[in-house]
Amino acid sequence: MTLFWILSALLTAALALVVIFPLLAGRAESSQSRNELNTRLYRQRLRELAQDKEQGLLEDEESARLELQKSLLDDVVQEQAAPSRRASWLWLPAAALILAVAYGGYFQLGAHREVQAWQEVSGRLGELSKRVLVEQDETVTEQELRELVLALRTRLHKEGDDYRGWLLLGRLALELRDGETAKEALERAFTMADDKGMVLVPYAEALAMMGETLRAEGMLKQLLEQDPDNLEAWSVYAFMALQQDDLVTAKARWQQMLGRMTEDNPRYGMVERSIAFVDQRMSAEQVVPVTGPRYQVQITTSSAVPYHPGAVLFVYAVDAAGGEMPLVARRIENPGFPLTITLSNADAMVSDNNMSQRDAVVLRARIAPSGNVMDKTDAWEGRSPVLSTEQDSQVEIMIDTPL
Repeated sequence: MTLFWILSALLTAALALVVIFPLLAGRAESSQSRNELNTRLYRQRLRELAQDKEQGLLEDEESARLELQKSLLDDVVQEQAAPSRRASWLWLPAAALILAVAYGGYFQLGAHREVQAWQEVSGRLGELSKRVLVEQDETVTEQELRELVLALRTRLHKEGDDYRGWLLLGRLALELRDGETAKEALERAFTMADDKGMVLVPYAEALAMMGETLRAEGMLKQLLEQDPDNLEAWSVYAFMALQQDDLVTAKARWQQMLGRMTEDNPRYGMVERSIAFVDQRMSAEQVVPVTGPRYQVQITTSSAVPYHPGAVLFVYAVDAAGGEMPLVARRIENPGFPLTITLSNADAMVSDNNMSQRDAVVLRARIAPSGNVMDKTDAWEGRSPVLSTEQDSQVEIMIDTPL
């Protein structure tokens, strides 16, 4: 903060010089220009007096010359004295005005309160860490967790070479459902850690939260092949299926997890309740297993796409052989780009008419400012290449075409 005030003072001083110096220089230049004009007028008048004398129109040349010199002298003295008197105080009101505008504007419109709060929170890192991590105080509020995240991010910004700090930040962000922060922190931890397995499960959870489901599942599947008794990995693996409404797969994964636990494990009852919950939903909804291709779609926009508040993003698949009717579709309100989603037969418009019944599909991403996918007013779209429905794929779509 001290550095900020020093830099602001230097910038304000520079601004003052920029404003005041030309003002003072302008006064001196104006005075000099006036004196030069008076001198030229004086010389011209002398020539006129000489002509009047030659023509016999001037009786007393000497008196006229003296009067002219006196007039010039009076003008020069007054113009020289005025800038001298004014220059002694002219810069004071200008400097005061600059200070008032600069610092008054900052204190009125600036973020000094937020900066002060941020510094206070950063100073409480030790206290918050002790309450949350050591004492596990149950009275800790969500706001205090957010303050701990802010303080920890500040510390890691200065001392960001500790993967354990990034791992802790990522886990806290996951608890707060802040997928963007969690992904960023856990990606850093995953890169820095010698033992990738320490970070892999929460990192996969963050990726799934940000829509990178296929990548996350691939990481967990590989981990479980190497360590089939990793209960944390099985838990995240099952919840990922549940989030995609793939109840059959979620149940199968929880059953795998349950078979690797003893009944005295604190998680045993929770897993049993999860399986019962899935069974209840499956019986009520007559759920059938979700099969067919899945596409992890990363969507970005070109710089030409205008921003429309309240716009809706539609991501859908159509038959590559022809036809405009969406087979599967997702509707996303107030999208932020870039974003990643997973599109599958779970998103089918009609359950018995999905992507598995086609040889190939094309994915489309459309921004509709009106919120109606059929309204092309100010709408923009991007398309994928032709995609086979025989395998999962990761796809990038750039929205860059006006409709």
